[in-house]
Amino acid sequence: MTLLQMKYVIEIYHCGSMNKAAQNLYVSQSAVSTAIRELESELGISIFIRNNRGIALTDDGRELLNRIMPIVESSTELERYYVERDNAETAKLAICAQRYPFCAKAFVEFIHRLEAPSVRVSFKEIEMADVINEVARQESELGVIFMNDITSSFIRGLLERKHLDFVELVTIKPHAFFRKGHPLEKLETITYEDLLKYPYIVFSQSNSDLHFAEEAISAAISDFDRVVYVTDRATIYNVIAHTNCFSTGSGVLPQGYGDDRLTSKPIEGAVSDMILGYIHLKGVPLSPLEEMFVDILRDILATDI
Repeated sequence: MTLLQMKYVIEIYHCGSMNKAAQNLYVSQSAVSTAIRELESELGISIFIRNNRGIALTDDGRELLNRIMPIVESSTELERYYVERDNAETAKLAICAQRYPFCAKAFVEFIHRLEAPSVRVSFKEIEMADVINEVARQESELGVIFMNDITSSFIRGLLERKHLDFVELVTIKPHAFFRKGHPLEKLETITYEDLLKYPYIVFSQSNSDLHFAEEAISAAISDFDRVVYVTDRATIYNVIAHTNCFSTGSGVLPQGYGDDRLTSKPIEGAVSDMILGYIHLKGVPLSPLEEMFVDILRDILATDI
């Protein structure tokens, strides 16, 4: 069985006609028919059967199709990878980050600045542990995470073991997020003790180690009597907007990328500052596209803090 024969089977199935498939493949119908007959003989099955609507798969043909489609798709992806890799005009970059709206804004502005005729870029919002693993496995070139005085030693040690560098972008005082009209909004300053009176909404993590949490005061979650867990930014915004729940983070909510129903205030007192930064492979210089994205991040953080 050859890859070409597999492609013929798939094309005939999609077209419902051997003649139409031959036209799409730019070969003669006799070449297609011969290839299918030889494949049927080799496998000892009938792949297609004619009916009053044209041509259809037999049961054996349907089973064969299910088995060969992933092979052909993988082959196509492999060919595309090497074509794009050798195309100097293709802009390629994969970025992952914890669930920060300012990263989404940076990615949108990054897309606007791309001038290459061919573009293959991606952005993922995932848990911190996954961000670190993605960059370590080279599935993403850049990852955006945060650490603080409590988590810094653990996170830096983990990054060192995975041969990753952390480059600080900014140090930020933690903020509390809550709905407009929330009782906390009336306070001139917000302390940790003020927050204890309200439900704390946090991102659930597949890794239970609090070093990987995304909230600014995650180490003290056990101090709260009421904790609500969610998995995505849209849900956290909606829950906060309709309840007295609050969350904590950087306080960076760029216009159009956060939620106009929410507001934030810095948390005063003995709470560790957030150190925001990006990670990448140790010893590997940033590409021009990576530098572009980092510059956009810096500008957003400098403007929106």
